[in-house]
Amino acid sequence: MTETTETKKFASFDLDDWWGEKGKLISLQKINPVRFGYFSEQAGKLGREISGSTVLDVGCGGGVLSESFARAGAIVTGIDLSTTGIEVARRHAELSELKIEYLVTSVEEHLKKHAELYDIIVCAEVLEHVDDIEAFLESALKMLAPGGLFFFGTLNKTLKSRLLAIFVAEDLLGMLPRGTHDFSRFVRPSTLVNILKKNNLITEDIRGMSYSPLQLDFRLSGDTSVNYLGVALKK
Repeated sequence: MTETTETKKFASFDLDDWWGEKGKLISLQKINPVRFGYFSEQAGKLGREISGSTVLDVGCGGGVLSESFARAGAIVTGIDLSTTGIEVARRHAELSELKIEYLVTSVEEHLKKHAELYDIIVCAEVLEHVDDIEAFLESALKMLAPGGLFFFGTLNKTLKSRLLAIFVAEDLLGMLPRGTHDFSRFVRPSTLVNILKKNNLITEDIRGMSYSPLQLDFRLSGDTSVNYLGVALKK
């Protein structure tokens, strides 16, 4: 199992980087309550319970979002190509006394024994890092059971997102290490909706996630021009 160029960007991050109050990935800590709150809300609107559901967190990194699902009572599996990320996730889960299965593997490899197994698949802050989004999602979504939910969060491909997510967030504010994002990999909502449709998923909702410079935090909004979250239902 080999790491991709994008995965290697996160190879040097340790426990404090992923989970520390002043870590290099502090922005994940800031957006996590917002994105998990949104996912939880959408599950309820669609008549689904997170508690007791089998959840696959694809590209789980250090386990920030995986732990939110586990705390809500889900049966969570997190997969990632980064050995160091998985080591961090396992260590923090142990410190948090949470039972989460973490695996160093790809979606293609995991699919071999897990077709249509999961009630929920989540892919947040990952799609803008994959080499082939169509192939990636085709494999990932084959692991979602019929009637299952797909939660996603990524960056829109707009000039505004290039300015705010790269120049401001990385270069000016240092909310992420420089070079974290490659604008050519950003994904327009319309592109993602079409890919999901090809894989028999209907997008139920898309919401923007905006940064408030006054409150220094993120919030849900109607502006999807930079960050956006969404949920899709598998037929």
